[in-house]
Amino acid sequence: MGIFELFKKKKAVKKPKLIVFEKENPDNDYADFESKMKPRINIADDFPREDYQLLAARRKEMLEQIEEIIFRNYLDETSEDLASDIDSFPDIRYFTGNYYVVYESYDFTYRDKEYRPYHMKDGQFRNVSYCGNSRKERFLPLDTDELTKYYHIFIQVGLTGIESGEESDYMSLDLVAEMASPRDKMTFEILSHGAM
Repeated sequence: MGIFELFKKKKAVKKPKLIVFEKENPDNDYADFESKMKPRINIADDFPREDYQLLAARRKEMLEQIEEIIFRNYLDETSEDLASDIDSFPDIRYFTGNYYVVYESYDFTYRDKEYRPYHMKDGQFRNVSYCGNSRKERFLPLDTDELTKYYHIFIQVGLTGIESGEESDYMSLDLVAEMASPRDKMTFEILSHGAM
């Protein structure tokens, strides 16, 4: 192979790769790369088991969406969304492409016509909002017809990186999806990301 062919070779593209840990998690603790445990799973008491089974059967679909989000937002070097500063976080140069599931939560959220979230507190629905430093609470009775119930899925994944010569936790990524039925279209969105 000539020298020009070497220069023509494209740099390998990092793709997300799921790491599945097999170590049991008897205390349902948060998982991390060092412990190599199965993820922590929380299913709300009022979340029907048959609905959880329907969602669990869609695991491949969930992971495909998560991998697309990871690639598009953190691994694709052609993305215009990535920060280009040397000292920015996250730094694409450190990512390995490997990720694992840290935590999963399945519960409900309730939203009004303006899509504001409500949660049950002290036997009623409560919405908390802020305007500057002032906190505002709105309460509705449990039998209200002003709210729509949504299935709420929260998944936290850990992305690994190599900063000091070996693979370790680098960044956590929190993702959420809401739907009116466990059979509805599922669309995950990024809630936040942070250092691990």
